[in-house]
Amino acid sequence: MIGGMELGEFNSTVAQLRRLELKLLDDISRLEWKESGYPQLWRFLQDVLHVTAKEAKRLERHVELLCPKIGITGQPIPPRLPAARAAMAAGEISGAHVDKIATTVESVPVEHAEQVEADMTGLARKFNPTQLIRLGERIVDALNPDGRKPIEPTVVDAQNTLDLYEHRDGSLSGQFRLGGEDASVLRALLSPLAKPQAQDDRTLAERQGDALAEIIGFAADSGHAPAEGGERPHIAVTVSLETLQTRIGRAILDDARTLTPEQARRVACEAKVIPVVLGGQSQPLDIGETRRLADKRLRRALAIRDGGCAAPGCARTPHQCHAHHIKHWADGGLTTLDNLVLVCPYHHRLIHHTEWSVHMDDGLPVFTPPPWLQRTA
Repeated sequence: MIGGMELGEFNSTVAQLRRLELKLLDDISRLEWKESGYPQLWRFLQDVLHVTAKEAKRLERHVELLCPKIGITGQPIPPRLPAARAAMAAGEISGAHVDKIATTVESVPVEHAEQVEADMTGLARKFNPTQLIRLGERIVDALNPDGRKPIEPTVVDAQNTLDLYEHRDGSLSGQFRLGGEDASVLRALLSPLAKPQAQDDRTLAERQGDALAEIIGFAADSGHAPAEGGERPHIAVTVSLETLQTRIGRAILDDARTLTPEQARRVACEAKVIPVVLGGQSQPLDIGETRRLADKRLRRALAIRDGGCAAPGCARTPHQCHAHHIKHWADGGLTTLDNLVLVCPYHHRLIHHTEWSVHMDDGLPVFTPPPWLQRTA
């Protein structure tokens, strides 16, 4: 008896909570969240559940580890940690245990992963997560007693490589390696740009990704970038006026790749593009007016008014933001202070690709969430 409650009843309540947490993860895994336009599951969960970024990322991580999936062929894919899932379904381990199990499994050679997961899950039934960390370290050390292979002290061959993979949506992913000298320059460039801002929900990887995008922008704007075809780097977007206005159709880039209408509208807000707008007979109506972009005077006024990204709760600084046209220039919007708002790249995408919207009220930007995020009493 503890404080008037039988210990067995208390343990039963704890087990029930753990089973309910797994049910929540399964429910999340079945959500068609990508239809909302959000780029990442944790961002979606943060707004829907009104939780911190840390909690939303924890839920996303646990969905990835514990929930089965459906493959592109329609066949089920088992969870990455089946033993841990079974233990959580029985109410025997917590989400914190799952984190430690996953860390250990990911630290051992793949041929040992299944057995290590089973062993760690058994230990999790008996020990708390802190104790499990130490036990996991012993398992990793036992499987790799010699430690990691030492790095060669000197490298003669060139070490700069970049392997890119292009996705169907036009985005890129890949791997790269830089030699020590070039790596030190990249670190020096990334460091000030990747520092977390106040109330910054981005992971280190996301901050570094945004910093790299800024560095690419600096290089393109430097005036020293190499010319190709007699021109400095630019983006030429060919799109019909009807497509921009109706958001039906595709925009075409110089290299024959395509953008959705919303992608074209978003990039035209801030990026230094050369828009080629076509009329009904595919004749060019307009080529490359730069007045659509906010000049230094407007950018300074926006920085003073908005102080950075104007989206609620976002702390990105003015130099990290785009100047978004509240009423797009394709719809007759002007490049003026009362039709512009500073938004970071994430919130800029959210406005263009989801049901989030922004309007001006008494000279200040006001953001409105999608109807399904507006809770009623």
